Amino acid sequence: MFKVTWDKKRNIVLLKDTIKEFEEIVPPRIVFTDELRLLGIDRYSYSSESVPVCWCIDRRYFYKGDIIFEAKGGDLYSEPLIIYPKDFKYRKLEAINIDLLYSANENSLQVLQNEAMDFIEEQYKHYNLNIDAVAVAFSGGKDSQVVLDLVSKVIPPAKYKAYYTDTGMELPCTYNTVEKTTSYYKKKYPSFSLVTCSSEYNIIDQWKKYGPPSRMNRWCCKVRKTSLFVRKLKDEMNYEHYQPKCLVFEGVRADESVRRESYERVGKGVKHVNLINCRPIFNWNDTEIYLYILCVAKIDINEGYKKGLTRIGCNICPFASSWSEFLINKLYPEVSKPFIEVIEKMAKNIGLDSKEKIDKYISSGNWKKNAGGKGLMDDPTRMDIISKEPDYECVIHNPKQDWKVWMNTIGNYVIDTPGDGNYIGSIKFEDQIMRFSIKESEDIIRAKMYGTNGNVFLTSYMNKVLRKTAFCERCGVCEAECPTGALVIRKDKLSLDTSRCIHCHNCYNVNSYGCILASRKMVSQGGNFVNAKSVRSSGVDRYSTFGLRESWVSNLFAVGDDWFLEYKGLGPKMVPAANNWFRDAEIMDPKDKKLSDFGREVQRLYNRNPFLAWQIIWINLCFNSYPVQCYVQDCVSSINYRKSDLITLLQYRFPDLSETTLGNPAGALINMFKNSPFGCEKEEIEFSDYSLKMGVLSLLGKESVIKKVGTDNISHISICYLLYKIAEKENRKVFTLSELNDNPALNGPKTVFNISDQKIKEILRGLTELGYINADLLGGLDNITINNDINAKAVLSQITRGL
Repeated sequence: MFKVTWDKKRNIVLLKDTIKEFEEIVPPRIVFTDELRLLGIDRYSYSSESVPVCWCIDRRYFYKGDIIFEAKGGDLYSEPLIIYPKDFKYRKLEAINIDLLYSANENSLQVLQNEAMDFIEEQYKHYNLNIDAVAVAFSGGKDSQVVLDLVSKVIPPAKYKAYYTDTGMELPCTYNTVEKTTSYYKKKYPSFSLVTCSSEYNIIDQWKKYGPPSRMNRWCCKVRKTSLFVRKLKDEMNYEHYQPKCLVFEGVRADESVRRESYERVGKGVKHVNLINCRPIFNWNDTEIYLYILCVAKIDINEGYKKGLTRIGCNICPFASSWSEFLINKLYPEVSKPFIEVIEKMAKNIGLDSKEKIDKYISSGNWKKNAGGKGLMDDPTRMDIISKEPDYECVIHNPKQDWKVWMNTIGNYVIDTPGDGNYIGSIKFEDQIMRFSIKESEDIIRAKMYGTNGNVFLTSYMNKVLRKTAFCERCGVCEAECPTGALVIRKDKLSLDTSRCIHCHNCYNVNSYGCILASRKMVSQGGNFVNAKSVRSSGVDRYSTFGLRESWVSNLFAVGDDWFLEYKGLGPKMVPAANNWFRDAEIMDPKDKKLSDFGREVQRLYNRNPFLAWQIIWINLCFNSYPVQCYVQDCVSSINYRKSDLITLLQYRFPDLSETTLGNPAGALINMFKNSPFGCEKEEIEFSDYSLKMGVLSLLGKESVIKKVGTDNISHISICYLLYKIAEKENRKVFTLSELNDNPALNGPKTVFNISDQKIKEILRGLTELGYINADLLGGLDNITINNDINAKAVLSQITRGL
């Protein structure tokens, strides 16, 4: 909330409303002597006790406003490099005077505290009569320590409970903090209660089944954190078949990540359906958090912060920095070991055959970027969709759950002829009565629903119900999504109270697959992607190391078919690469060396609007080029990828192809982003309007890295063509925007262009007015219907007639 500046003379910081621009600094964290000892800082003398002595901003350490050293590098397997200044201005580092720090910032801290307490009181009074419980989410980290202290000063402790969720991946210092916190507040408020939520399942066993959490599949937060809290809340209130409505005060802050900046201070149903999440310290910065704990609350901060950790969380995390990994390995070398062993085994399963390669795979963070379930332990369960029309048919091998329970979530059903594993029945869905048959034999279920042709929602729901039947491990996330409490899931129990089920289908919304584990298993088995084993290296390594270049396209469209006679400006190895790019872009005839009819249409567009033509070319590559598909569907936005990272992503899709073979398409991608409007150089990202910014190049040390950024500077014509392209490929005319966003394999606008939700909706409304689609985006709806019975190429020609 406040700006921060140095008080250099007294080695403290000041919180101010207004500061001259040159005086403002990035809010620093306070540094204890424990961290200096751990880093081996020996150029200065300082107290042997655990006391705060200096400040840190981005791993640069300051004393009285001057840099005293900098830490660079460091990861799971290596120490950071400590860089000292040439001139040592200070020899002894005196402890920061906490009393002085408080008196200098007392007014600002009082404002912070009062505003947060007023917010807590306001929310408590507003919701208290319409909820079943009040909770404080306590993680043992500094933010939750502050929130708990603030809530305890406003709400009588008998009126709320603090909930700590033990993920099974916690650090020893966090367990100590939980114990100390319980003791401290219990002594201060005898009616205070801190409840621990824990899973019935062993965390290592779940890692082996689900695979290590990744930045693309962060299953751990739902399975091992938020759902455990919701289930524990029900247990505490003795509500088996009722979902309590709960007001939760939590320590989420906007400056923790770009993603959290978009959060609201009060969020209803954002994490789970019956939770109201309130964030009292949403606008606080790091410095304000430290000052409140040390100067106002005067409680013991989690020891991990004294050792140098900037965030306290799991001992291993796909979002952890290399710095955190170094410190945790240094402090608690045995804690992460069993999790590392799972990652090592997974690395071996995807083909890494030496300790050196495996260590590099882990230390570089490649495991955090894994795209699917390759390398998971063997599981005989499999689900194969035989057909979607005119009838839906699916076969499940070795199902884990009873289909009868999950089928009830679609709608009420009756069985007409049960017996001997053969069931014929009907189910009510919306205003329809749909017939189905289920045949159960040893370890196999064959499910069929009749007349589903064109009913995209029913087909989607059947997919999700049968995925749950096939893969469900009773993790409990679905139960947390059930608004009425009809669904109860425990390690030894799966039940549905049909009298309470309202068929809202919230239990399907855990992800686009409808099941946490299915998302890993089906990707592992090729459930969303091309059949990797059927793809020869020639299908992937079609471009050598050459990316599509702007000069090739501009020359081609300038001279037309004659370009194929001379290949002006191309070396002999570039020619087949260029032809393959042009064929995948659908602008070259698949059988002859000439422009395709569609290529002539794009040529016409290029002469009038080159950037629009590049957008159309990019769309086609996303559907036809395996390396481009992998990039747009598997890479996480705003994450830097080295060439080796891209090779790893390709290995997940094409495990039968060697690292050497996959090095060519990975190199071709980087080369393409460097030489075409699909990408740009980092310094141009703010200024280039003639770039899709899907591959922003920069240097990380001496190595080139690439980042998927995207742009909202996308034409409605391109989105129209893309939607018709999807409809043509999927052979259906109805979609939901959520479906397009959540399922990368569909190649929706967010996947292809990384375009913002707001811009997508703006374009969809415009296309609705033009009559090309019908988008229902009001009242929580996000349905998209394709209006015309024409293909994508025809709609492009139609919509661009005026150009």
